[in-house]
Amino acid sequence: MTSTDFTTLLAAAKLPERTVPICLRGDLVAEFEDLERQLEDELRTPAVSLEGDGSGAIADRMEALRAEMQAHTYPFRLRAMARPAWRAFVAAHPPRKDDAGEVDERDRIIGVNIETFYPALVRASVVDPQLDDAQWARLLDEVLTDRQFDELANAAWGLNRREVDVPFSPAASRMTRGSATE
Repeated sequence: MTSTDFTTLLAAAKLPERTVPICLRGDLVAEFEDLERQLEDELRTPAVSLEGDGSGAIADRMEALRAEMQAHTYPFRLRAMARPAWRAFVAAHPPRKDDAGEVDERDRIIGVNIETFYPALVRASVVDPQLDDAQWARLLDEVLTDRQFDELANAAWGLNRREVDVPFSPAASRMTRGSATE
């Protein structure tokens, strides 16, 4: 690679991004799980009539529910921070200290105040959707589960602190390899 090639690459460089799909209708997830249990029960019970066991109707409802869940899922797009911005961001959330001046055990591992750092990290990293303060408060305090919040926080942390590499898709690789030989 020549310096001209690098100059071209540098001019087109962008910070890493990632999307995290989040279903904003947790009630649908619960209904889906309930139907899944019902389906398992139906499949374990031998059919008594020639008309079937009802599992087909349950499976149909599950598929309709899956489509409804997809319609209520938003792909949150997150972007990494440039290194100076990241360093300043981390410095803005110093670890807490107890009365004796010792660093709080929960904050010691990563060196930040985990109570303030992660919510701020998610807000700073999400570039789509663009939310106002009231929407952020509702999303973080009333809508997202702890698990969903962790998915966003882990993605934001990973964009800034983990290796960024060219992704590999085994499924796409199989498809392109198979079509190349035909």
